[in-house]
Amino acid sequence: MKKVYEAWRDEQNSTITTFAPPEAIEQERAAGEISGKAVFLYRVEADTFEEAMAVHHIKMGWEPFVPMGEAEECPRGCGVTFYPEGSGECPNCGPVC
Repeated sequence: MKKVYEAWRDEQNSTITTFAPPEAIEQERAAGEISGKAVFLYRVEADTFEEAMAVHHIKMGWEPFVPMGEAEECPRGCGVTFYPEGSGECPNCGPVC
């Protein structure tokens, strides 16, 4: 199931970009961790955090994203790989770890 992630850039410090689910963005704004002047950059829909980060790195013009740990085959037998040391999410089965 796809999840939504948003990228926001702090207008006061253009080197700070926040990339997180919309709910986390709202919480960070409420806590004052993201400036009220932050600018929305884009939204990404992805099956896993690793997929979202790969797209985020492309959009930002950064080096390719390297997931934590080694990819492993999903233990539920769906035939897809996932990153147990990263998000622990299988693109087909959802949270595995």
